[in-house]
Amino acid sequence: MKNIILLSLLVSICLIAVSCANEEHTDDFGLSTDADFNEDDYKSIIPSNNALGFSLITEVEANENGNSFVSPTSLLMALSMVYNGADGVTKEEMANVLQNEGMDIDEWNKANASLMSMLHRDSDHFQLHVANSIWLNDFFHFQDEFAQNNKDYFNAEIHEIDITDNESAERINDWVTDMTNDKIDNIVDSPLNPDLVAILINAIYFKGDWTYAFDENKTEERTFHLDDGTTKDVPLMTQSEDLAYMENESFQAVTLPYGDEEMSMNVFLPRENSSVDEFKAMLTEENWTAWSSQFDTKEGTIMLPKFQLEYETILNETLEKLGMESAFDEDANFPKMIEEDDPLWISQVKQKTFIDVNEEGTEAAAATSVEMEITSAPIDEPFHMEVNRPFFITITDDETDAILFMGSISNPMQTP
Repeated sequence: MKNIILLSLLVSICLIAVSCANEEHTDDFGLSTDADFNEDDYKSIIPSNNALGFSLITEVEANENGNSFVSPTSLLMALSMVYNGADGVTKEEMANVLQNEGMDIDEWNKANASLMSMLHRDSDHFQLHVANSIWLNDFFHFQDEFAQNNKDYFNAEIHEIDITDNESAERINDWVTDMTNDKIDNIVDSPLNPDLVAILINAIYFKGDWTYAFDENKTEERTFHLDDGTTKDVPLMTQSEDLAYMENESFQAVTLPYGDEEMSMNVFLPRENSSVDEFKAMLTEENWTAWSSQFDTKEGTIMLPKFQLEYETILNETLEKLGMESAFDEDANFPKMIEEDDPLWISQVKQKTFIDVNEEGTEAAAATSVEMEITSAPIDEPFHMEVNRPFFITITDDETDAILFMGSISNPMQTP
């Protein structure tokens, strides 16, 4: 067998849902939850999830339209699955990026399982689903503990595939497409790399209706100011309602809830003398916690662009800057994944995302792939917030406070 072997871990996201901890639960995706964890274990992972997102969004490059949109939860779960196979310096560096120093692997896995359980639920007004699968080259074998941890704590079902069969790539792509409601496709190319060992996939799908829908009759073309000083006409939706709102000298912010207010989108609009880049520079766990406590319910009007976007980024350099260096080196230490002695290292981490914001609500998706080779003051007056210049958004699960998606929108676009 060749000395260079590829291990890919692909993670798809669209948002999240709730089931009961410590109970076996089978959802529409055919997966079950049967892990030993406590209902509140997820709380220890929320600061790590959000901090990873803040670090990520400040480092990734905007696309050709000036937009960026990432899923910290997708990346967290992808790296957490890989983390189960790491050791030595590589494990220490990954722990630093995941910000889970001081937690042993069992605690970390239980926190992930608890979070997945909390992030798996349906209601009349939104869908939030999580699913994991592992596609293993039938020439190789996972170590028992690595496979069992991924089954127990990440709900991963394991499929053996013949990587020389072109239908294997089709099966993988079909699974991802199904799990993400057709929003993520072609996650792998056919034919598969002959050096492939395995592909780990996490799929999350979210579709939520606004608690207070925007009236389509009030949507109208208005001027949006771009970073380069030019303008364009974009459809701005308008809503007047009692909403959680805050402002300070740097930005305005409003919370737009979904369904029964279990989830929400936060919209942050930097002041005209500021910018989204300056706002992102302020994103820390400390500031986020402080801002979250400053929202008050106020009557006012929000004017928000109606938009769709797709985003893709390679995260190798970003993760190396954050301190995860050895994982991308041929001397990486991942001895706990496969039974074979071939050394593994990460060759590429990629994330693809999708979001559609309209009068009815939001649909969002993301896919993270990890490829591995061997060798404010109270406001009395009604607010008015016209989002007519670059802005920042987050989508948060309010049951857990996990930020699932975040992005800066400098050029709202409508994609087919």
